[in-house]
Amino acid sequence: MAIIYYSSLENKKLNSPLDKIKKIFKKLKPEEVFDKGSLIAVKTHFGELGNTAFIRPIFLRPIIEVLKQIKVKPFLTDTNTLYVGMRTNSVDHLHNAFMNGFNYSTLQVPVIIADGLRGENSISCKIDGKLLKEVKLASDIVHSDGMVCVSHFKGHEVSGFGGAIKNLSMGCASREGKLAMHSVTRPKVHAEKCTACGLCKDACAAEAIVVKKYAEITDKCTGCARCIAVCPHGAIGINWDETAENTSLKMAEYAYGVSKILKGKILYINIATNISPACDCYPGNDKPVCDDIGFFASTDPVALDKACYDFVIKKLRYDPFKKIYNYIDPLVQLKHAEDLGLGSLSYELKVIK
Repeated sequence: MAIIYYSSLENKKLNSPLDKIKKIFKKLKPEEVFDKGSLIAVKTHFGELGNTAFIRPIFLRPIIEVLKQIKVKPFLTDTNTLYVGMRTNSVDHLHNAFMNGFNYSTLQVPVIIADGLRGENSISCKIDGKLLKEVKLASDIVHSDGMVCVSHFKGHEVSGFGGAIKNLSMGCASREGKLAMHSVTRPKVHAEKCTACGLCKDACAAEAIVVKKYAEITDKCTGCARCIAVCPHGAIGINWDETAENTSLKMAEYAYGVSKILKGKILYINIATNISPACDCYPGNDKPVCDDIGFFASTDPVALDKACYDFVIKKLRYDPFKKIYNYIDPLVQLKHAEDLGLGSLSYELKVIK
């Protein structure tokens, strides 16, 4: 049975919430997990520019302080997005991150986009999943010596809710991996937007694109999705043709792959504040589905997400995620992750004041 450390936002003596984050993180004994001098990724979500629901950057400060105290070398990281937006390449992504407060002056650590300039730095890792036999991960995630996965717990339009599993899977996959989770076919060209400039053809390593009146993607396509990133007109997009259930299953398998490649050297913290109904990838956000709950920490991402999910339902006395996304079973991702051996749905809660 997994141990979940939890601290609420209640502070009768007006102590800092940052101290609570530090306390629950120290309970995970990071000094016993990470070797001195190792390069440790602090993986979070920087939030699309215009969104205000993402994790406050200052919530990462106590985690980084503890990591520095134990003599490891933390760096803040995220990966480029599959869709076209402010985080589709590292130049815009870093600008977006800095604008949202994830920068050196705020947190005193470098910020690194883990999958290269346009999401092309990808490494394939073997797994034995139900749907996938390999996962395609951001290279700097694979090459790191460990990770602290700091996730915003909120709703999500594909998996019902997003927490540690979502941050570990979608968040650590390269662009090619993200496409594999969302789609069963190659990208598509919107002919009405295409100017036949040929940039996509030049960028295609598989020589899968021909340009006539507009670009066409052939059967040679390997699904790397680089063409999506290089198109200046947004003419190449994603075939959102995978089922929500299969995407959730693939998310579990990708999360398992990250844990496998990092040999379990991952610690998890979920921030359950500003629990918005949808992903922080949108350039805006709706009001929270419930009041702030607090901070959770564990070595088990499955139990951690389950505990957050249980707290929301207990607080509201109904499931807001099923109400919003009635076509999704939010527990699909967790049940499959448990079957893979990533973690347990059973947990013991330890309240830290």
